[in-house]
Amino acid sequence: MNTQTYILTGLTCPACKKITEKRIGSLPGVTHVEVTVADGSTYIESESPITSIQINEVLRDTPYFTKG
Repeated sequence: MNTQTYILTGLTCPACKKITEKRIGSLPGVTHVEVTVADGSTYIESESPITSIQINEVLRDTPYFTKG
């Protein structure tokens, strides 16, 4: 089991949290996602590492993206 934390920008409301968790959760191997809107921290548990490129791809048509 892998655990990773990313910081996302553009999150401003509970709907942002829900959309982001659903989209990142759709990545293969992801077992749990928890997003905190206040600081953009995004905690991911997965079977294998998830990259910022993968996250940005599933969030492509939203205003949310990883820093760095």
